[in-house]
Amino acid sequence: MALDVYRKKRKFDVTSEPRGHKGRRIGYAYVIQKHAARRLHYDLRLEFDGVMKSWAVTRGPSLDPNQKRLAVHVEDHPIEYNKFEGTIPKGEYGGGTVMIWDRGTWEPEADPHKGYAKGHLDFVLHGEKLHGRWHLVRMHSRPRDKHQNWLLIKGNDEEARGPRGKDILDEEPLSAVTGRSIDDIASGKGKKRIWHSNRVSKTTSEEPAKVAVSAKKKRARANAFNATVDRKTGKPATDARLPDFVPPSLATLHESPPSGDQWLHEIKFDGYRLEARLDHGKVRLLTRTGLDWTHRFKPIAQAIAPLHADSALIDGELVAEDESGHSSFSLLQADLKDSRYDHLRYYAFDLLYLDGRDLRDEPLVKRKAALARLLKTEGKNSLIHNVQHLDGDGRVVFKHACSLGLEGVVSKLRDATHRSGRSENFIKSKCHNAQELIIVGFTPSAAEPDAIGALTVATHEDGELRYAGRVGAGYTREIARDLWRRLKPLKAKKAPVEIPKDERRKDVVWIKPKLVAEVEFRGVTHDGLLRQASYKGLREDKPAGEVVREIPVEQKTAALMAEKAKLPKTAARKPAAKSGTGNSFTIANVHLTHPDRVYWPDAPVTKQELAEYYASIWDLMAPHVVDRPLAIVRGPEGIGGELFFQKHIASNIKKSPVRHTVDAKEHDVIAVEKLDDLVALVQSGALEVHVRGSRLDNLEACDRIVFDLDPGDGVSWKDIVEGARETRERLETLKLKSFVKLSGGKGVHVVVPVADTDWEDAKNFSQRIALGMAADNPKRYVGKMTKSLRKGKIFIDYFRNSREATSVAPYSTRARPGAAVSAPLSWEQIGRSKSAAEFTVLNLKKHFKRDPWADIGKIRQKLPK
Repeated sequence: MALDVYRKKRKFDVTSEPRGHKGRRIGYAYVIQKHAARRLHYDLRLEFDGVMKSWAVTRGPSLDPNQKRLAVHVEDHPIEYNKFEGTIPKGEYGGGTVMIWDRGTWEPEADPHKGYAKGHLDFVLHGEKLHGRWHLVRMHSRPRDKHQNWLLIKGNDEEARGPRGKDILDEEPLSAVTGRSIDDIASGKGKKRIWHSNRVSKTTSEEPAKVAVSAKKKRARANAFNATVDRKTGKPATDARLPDFVPPSLATLHESPPSGDQWLHEIKFDGYRLEARLDHGKVRLLTRTGLDWTHRFKPIAQAIAPLHADSALIDGELVAEDESGHSSFSLLQADLKDSRYDHLRYYAFDLLYLDGRDLRDEPLVKRKAALARLLKTEGKNSLIHNVQHLDGDGRVVFKHACSLGLEGVVSKLRDATHRSGRSENFIKSKCHNAQELIIVGFTPSAAEPDAIGALTVATHEDGELRYAGRVGAGYTREIARDLWRRLKPLKAKKAPVEIPKDERRKDVVWIKPKLVAEVEFRGVTHDGLLRQASYKGLREDKPAGEVVREIPVEQKTAALMAEKAKLPKTAARKPAAKSGTGNSFTIANVHLTHPDRVYWPDAPVTKQELAEYYASIWDLMAPHVVDRPLAIVRGPEGIGGELFFQKHIASNIKKSPVRHTVDAKEHDVIAVEKLDDLVALVQSGALEVHVRGSRLDNLEACDRIVFDLDPGDGVSWKDIVEGARETRERLETLKLKSFVKLSGGKGVHVVVPVADTDWEDAKNFSQRIALGMAADNPKRYVGKMTKSLRKGKIFIDYFRNSREATSVAPYSTRARPGAAVSAPLSWEQIGRSKSAAEFTVLNLKKHFKRDPWADIGKIRQKLPK
């Protein structure tokens, strides 16, 4: 066993260290414990396959990359050890004083299993004291070595310090948890130790759980979140009122998770969604509809009450864990019935409010980081867990989750602000078919008196109850009798739903459609009925009126397209001639093949709808693309297929309306003169249109300079907008007028129209602006392309300003989920915007009453010398 060596070395009836046991294999916790034993050293621990891989760093970590610190690999420790701060009695193994010097999470830069086996782990630390890239490198072993010797080395990044830099060990000598020194801990000053078991006192009180929080405990909350700052006063914005309840963000069902760096992935749990509201020691646990269930889960409320905050609003899932560590809804139901609490766990995954700060407009990654710092009870034996997210390809994460027997995966946009209700910001993918269904009847058991044998279920479709089938499995004798007692008082005179003739039975007892069951099933028949359905439990947190059939977006899209194919084509609703027969369509004199091909499955948007969109906004878009060299991102199969960037017309295509010769010595470029040409690009699978900052008749001169404000992880939308405004202000001091547009991705473009300017001058000018902003405010801006430098900062990309470079064209769609559009805005409108992808093919025309860039073509400004 992984912890056998650890346990053999300790006497747990003497030391207060946790015995612990191996945890789940999905966490990335990190801790460094300062250990004043026979010799002072620092124990580095990284959560790895359910245990804490541990190294004794003899001289402690150094921020100087040239300082290679010896790290002796020691026995694995349990995850519970992360919370141990106290004294180990003299004479016992490791006797001395232990301080939690730093803690947080670690992020492997490659496969950690391969790196560990090879002896070279590259990772990023997200601690309270240590940050940035680090390396653990195994040294060659010698015959007399009792342990593996490794080297801990700081990576070269912005967190590194030179040889004359201050030693982090001297700069930060105190506990990251209690603020105590080694001497304070050794003398028992303050808390003697912070390890507690997860035993909870029995209580029958119906009042919200309340635990007094000491002043010293509260001091740690100052580091829980970097305060939102009021731009006008420069003071922390901490006057927001704690909401009574915030309706949760809900995920949209997809057949498989998305991929891409903009997504993070969490394990899906099978329990009750609960919002934990902490207000000065009082805790309320609220269901997804706002019901107060504090009295049902007292141990969870008691575990949340001591958190280091006056007030907080936490979003998470209440589950019951079986022996394998998997959440089980059936076990949760059984435990609630028996008033058992030993399997209960609360998995927290979002923080909406903290000590006067409303965090809902902050990016998800920033909220999760604040949550990780707030929670104190991470560990297998604790009741409160911080949900760690996984990066990488969502499909790979999903495959592993299913192979481990887990419920599924929830994928979330890293930069998403909190949005109540269902949206594409969160995408869930299930390993098993499961559905909430309304109980409309039951069949009495033929073997047991006063027990049910099967349930008849239904769901809402188009506002009406629709029969969904029968659920004949999943009942123990006790469950069958309990359901009988619950359902019999709801008996109705007739069926509340129409039953197909071949499904009608005489022995069904009809009931009023008030109760909701969680049902797992193997599939659905052609008629939409459940196959091999099994009962899992009652969903008391969701009213029957809200239950609808949950269908993956991909299946909805396929059904919608099939329905569209059956309907006759309607009269034109866009200002362009179009017609269609069978599997073809004509618009703007261009014949579209496969017009119903879905380019954006999540929207959904088809090839025909993309062509219609461009026809509807052609008058607005034309001034920005006509007579300019273009480049396109093509995806003939849509955003889910292969994408490639095309800048020139292939030499084998002799005739094309978008082929333009600019110079006999150069490749022919892509350009459009009219709507027909743009629709021809749509026919070829163009999902994005990019444009150069010059015209066809003078490629050597720049007439538009672009500043692309590209946010790194942890940058809020408010900060991006503020960055665009600051760029505008700097330009205005030089008497230059600028325009702004959403990128359709994550950032904002600030565009400066200029009189014909040499490309070298244009690039030098934009570079001076970008690097000047980075130099004046290095904590907010970065002017280098290095991705490792961008975390929490805005990269001011001035590299768009060269002869061959392009940027996405105004009104162009983006080859990303949601069919977002790069939308030009006025400077007044940017202040009211919500995200860079706010406007899409489906909603842009509803919001645009006039052209916010109508005057850009009239301005010819000279750059200052």
